[in-house]
Order: sequence, then C-alpha cells, then structure tokens
Amino acid sequence: MKPFIVLALCCSFFSSRATPLPFEFLDCDDPDVFKAVDTALKKYNGDRAAGNQFALYVVMEAKRTAGPDTQFYVKYRIQETTCATEENKLWQDCDYKVPAEAKTGECTAQVHMNNAEKTSNISQDCKIFPATPKITLTEATCLGCFHPISSDSSEVSEILKQAIQKFNRHSAERVLFKLVGIKEAKRQVVAGWNYVIKYEIEETNCSKDQFQDLTPECKTTSRGRVGKCDAKAYENLHAQIVDIASQCKLPVEDTVNPDTCSGCPETIPKDSPELKELLKVSMEKYNSESNDDFYYKGGEIETATVQVVAGQNYHILFVVWKTNCSKKEFEKLNEDCEATSDSAPLPCEAQIHVIPWENKISSQVNCSKERSMATFLRRPPGFTPFRSFAALDQPNKISHSDKNEEERQRPEKETRKDGGQEPEGEDRPESPLPRCPGKPWKRIIDLPAPSSFPREFTNEDLLPSAAANINPATENSTHPQTKDFDLSDALL
Repeated sequence: MKPFIVLALCCSFFSSRATPLPFEFLDCDDPDVFKAVDTALKKYNGDRAAGNQFALYVVMEAKRTAGPDTQFYVKYRIQETTCATEENKLWQDCDYKVPAEAKTGECTAQVHMNNAEKTSNISQDCKIFPATPKITLTEATCLGCFHPISSDSSEVSEILKQAIQKFNRHSAERVLFKLVGIKEAKRQVVAGWNYVIKYEIEETNCSKDQFQDLTPECKTTSRGRVGKCDAKAYENLHAQIVDIASQCKLPVEDTVNPDTCSGCPETIPKDSPELKELLKVSMEKYNSESNDDFYYKGGEIETATVQVVAGQNYHILFVVWKTNCSKKEFEKLNEDCEATSDSAPLPCEAQIHVIPWENKISSQVNCSKERSMATFLRRPPGFTPFRSFAALDQPNKISHSDKNEEERQRPEKETRKDGGQEPEGEDRPESPLPRCPGKPWKRIIDLPAPSSFPREFTNEDLLPSAAANINPATENSTHPQTKDFDLSDALL
C-alpha cells in the first residue's frame, strides 16, 4: 500500500511541474518589456566578434508568465547601425545605417530577469537579412559622342604644346605663360578624331622681350595670374593635327588709381606662401652675422610689402626668438630648436631683393632691442588670450526661441484624467488588448524618391486641384456648399 501512495504522490508532483504557467500579454511599449529587450539585445551585440552593432527598431510581440519567477517572451526587429562592435558605446547612442546599406533582423527571445539578485538568463534566436541591394542604372555606349581620355596621352600633350605656343605669340601679355594643369580631356570619333581639352596656364618670370619661347628657366611665380583655357583640335586619319583653336580667360587686373604711385611698395598678406621662404633666408642671414652664442628662429610677421623693380624688393617687419640651440653644438638652425621660456621677442627688419629669372636672392637684416617696447605697445589695452566671451558668463540664460525648440523636441505625452486613468467613454473598447507592434524606437531616414519616380495614377488625379479653384475675391467669404464629384465631372 505504501509503495502505491508514494507512486501516486510522485506522479502528482511531476504533473504539477509539467503544467505550463499562464501567459500575460503586454503592451509592446511597456517599460518592463523595453528592459527585457535591452538585456537581450546587449547580449546579442556582445556575442558578435566583428561587424557593426544592431539597434532596436520595433517590438512586435511581448508577453510574460504570471508568478514569482517572471519570464519575458519577446519578438522584436533590429536594424544595423554605424557603430562597430569594438566601440564601447550603447546601442541607444548609435545611428541607423541608410536602408540601402543596413542589414536587418528579427529576434525571438526568452528573458528570465531576477530583479532581487539583478541577474538575467537569456535564450534567443536572431535571423539576419542582408541589405537591400542598390539598383544600378546602366546606359548604352553612345557611338559618336565625346568620351573621356587620359590626359597623359601623347596626342593631348602635342595639342597643348601647340596651343600654348600660339597663345604666347599672339596674346597681348608681356610675359610668357606655361601649362600648370589639365582639367579634362575628351575625344570624338569622326573621320579622324576631334579633341576637347580644358586646361590652366600660369604666368612665368620670362618676359617676351627676353624669351621668344618657353625654356627650362621659365618658372611660375607665387603672384602670377592663372588662366582657364579651352582647346579644340582635329586629327586626321594620318594622325596629323591639322587644326587647333584655343581660348583663354585671364583674371582682370586691378584698375590703377591715378592717385596711387606706380611702382611704389604694395602691402601683401602676412600669410603669403612666398614670405615663408623669404623669412627662412632672413634668419639664415641674421644667424650667420650675429655674435650671439645661440641661434634665433623667426616668429610672427608684423607687416610685409613688395615693390616691383628689376625684380621685387620686399620689406618685412617680424620678430625673432632666442632658441636653446647653441652655435657650438649645431652647425645650423634646425626644426628641433625651440624658443626658450625666458627669451623676449626681438623685433627685426629685412630688406630682400629677388631676381626670379636669375634665381638670385639678396637680403639685409637688422634686429634691435629698441623696438621691443614699441612692439608690445601695439597690443590693445587689456589684451589677454584668456579673456572669455561675454556669452559664456551667462550659461543659465536661455532665449525663448531655444525653449520653444526644446519643447518641440520633447516626445508628446498623452494627457489622462482621473489620476492617470484613461477616461471612460463610448469609444473605449470593453476589453482593451495590449498595443502591439510598438512604436519604432527611432525613425529611419531615407533619401526621398525623385520627382520623376513612376507611380500609378488614380481617379483622384483627374479631379481639379483645390488650389486652382480659389478665387482671391471670394477667398475670405463664406464657402459654398460642396458637392460630391463624379469621374464624369472631370472629363467634361
């Protein structure tokens, strides 16, 4: 008898354990559901060894067991983001990839969460779908049209050589110009070949009085004008270039003011590239002639002018700083030499004469401590690099426009009466079901379809537009009683 009783108790025990717990369907936007999905998604991203993280797109279904051990059963969709798995970022802080490049997925997860012990047990299955491939539009090759060709071809070089020679001979410019860049080259097949070439030329230091054609001595200058040119040429079936036509547009020179002095010094910007080399030459000159045991290095340029003579005369005012490189240890000033912390700026003045066509530069440098006080007095009173803007002194003040912008960006909240309970009414269902799917976690931004994208026309497209029927004289008057349109009305 006793063994029978024991067997009956065991059967009843296991049958009670095998009975599944009842489910409770939840709202997909419930905060507890979000915690379960967040836990499952973090585990999925953490288990991925490479690639990008996935972010929640929308929760499709959610339910949980009723009892002390709460288990969530959720189904949700995910979208690939721009954050790599190696980045230490939360998926909430990542942006979606564009739909044409983003992978998508659908996950079914069972999440057991123990809030008391702050632990979780997750088992889930995710199916990942590849990105939607882009549709590539192809066009048939146009026979007889112009097609791009390499700018390094011998035909292009010969055409530009003859075009620039023709420009230098027949232009009204006083100096020669040379090729500095090819922007585009195209060719068309006819009874031979037609060429269209876009290129740029730049002013050189060779004058037409001294040079009949370009030579290796002709170099572009930093202040030379640049012209944009178009050339058209025809090459016959015997590979002979029989016709070349070119046109160049040069920037218009500034109109000379009658009150100004022709040939007088002109101010040039302190950040002009040509001044960098001239400052280097001036420092070499000063360090070679000074009796100081340490090298000096150039600092800020105060002013710079240039005068066109038989070449260019430059007048530069700048400051130099004493460095930690001694002349006994170093043969010359190098990039590792730094200005000492206790050194004061030493004002200098340089006169430099440049003859470009002879590649000659001669300079005279004079540095004196008497100009130090004048240099500092040029700074405005109260000058300090640590002065802050006035706007930063009032961080707590927010304009009304900023407040309105914040209120517009806040998510809309449903206002309910009776202490948060939904109001009773005729539209409320007797047994409301949980709302699923939930709201998308974040909006996917996609490129808009072009206006020429084909679509199907409907009967409404045949109806007259409401905006076209507005009469300005009667716009503010009482609207006449509307009637139902029929398709036959639009076809009359």
